[in-house]
Amino acid sequence: MAKLYPEFDFGPCMACGICVQACPFSCLELSGKGRDSYRKAYPELLRREDCTGCGICASACPVDAVEMAER
Repeated sequence: MAKLYPEFDFGPCMACGICVQACPFSCLELSGKGRDSYRKAYPELLRREDCTGCGICASACPVDAVEMAER
């Protein structure tokens, strides 16, 4: 079975950081890379090698903007 990683849908994403806080391995960060015109920093998987694919970040998202998928 292939490993799953979080993918972010920035349409519904509120840049709240709940997924970042929920990650037990500190793999996610709010990054300026996805910054929009409102200057929100969106989540990004920065430490892919530490991600276990547990899906806690996706479960924690209040607007279902995180999906676990193969890459």
